[in-house]
Amino acid sequence: MQISTGQIFQRGADQMSAQKSKVTEMQAKLSSGKQVLRPSDDPEQAGTIQRIKSASARQDSYEKTLNTMNDRLATEEASLRAIDNVMQRVRVLAVQAASDTATEADRKIIAVEANSLRQELLSLTNMQDSSGNYVFSGSKMRTPPYQEDASGAVQYMGDNNIMEVAVSDQRRMSVNRPGNDVFTPVVREEEGKAPTRIGFFTIIEDFAAALEENSGDGSRRALNEVSQVVDNLALSMAHVGGRINEVDRQFDVLSDTKIRFADMLSKAEDLDYAKAVTELTAEMLSLEAGQASFAKITQLSLFDYIR
Repeated sequence: MQISTGQIFQRGADQMSAQKSKVTEMQAKLSSGKQVLRPSDDPEQAGTIQRIKSASARQDSYEKTLNTMNDRLATEEASLRAIDNVMQRVRVLAVQAASDTATEADRKIIAVEANSLRQELLSLTNMQDSSGNYVFSGSKMRTPPYQEDASGAVQYMGDNNIMEVAVSDQRRMSVNRPGNDVFTPVVREEEGKAPTRIGFFTIIEDFAAALEENSGDGSRRALNEVSQVVDNLALSMAHVGGRINEVDRQFDVLSDTKIRFADMLSKAEDLDYAKAVTELTAEMLSLEAGQASFAKITQLSLFDYIR
């Protein structure tokens, strides 16, 4: 098989062009710091990188969700502490009013403060988070949970739904606790009547009415019921504290997960500079050798042998 001079030139040019492309690609990788410049260079590796990036982006979404939960729980905790302070004051007033030494005038004065505390409670139970959502409304987050009806009695207008959100690929957490779960009613037992469940607004309203009527028995009943409400609030505060700790632990898990994904992405995407420089040097030496040999070959001629 005969090889023409044109074929020799063409093959040499093709080989040097291919070698230059390798050198240029290695230089581009060094410039970008990435192993894969285009998905077509290594489809499998590009797919792995994209999957890791997608998983990492989900972690950012989970972090935003946890920050929102943290804000909501902080608002819930602050509201419960303020409500507990109010109820502690109501209990002090009930102790004073239940005393046999309390006069009718004393109880009327206490009634004024009890009514004022009831209005303060109404405001605190309708607390909103930084997004404007009502904390104790269940899933009806845009509806004030506690509202006065036409008769002036306070009614719960929220629902009992508990909402959950994803905080990882495998875990969901509850965002809220409905008001009926947080402010659990107490059981009122009266002689000759069936036991009934009474909310704390009704307790304070009945307490104020007993004070207006100068009823020592009504004040003593209020003292017992207010004490139960305070105990229930302690449980609710313990519950929200546990949820705050749970969110904090999930933040730690999320942080570890993000570090792990960042490490995986670095291994899959980032260039090993020492190895790349070595490869570039080898490719450049190969190119230089090819160019030198091509120059030698192109100088060959039959006239060199005719002397």
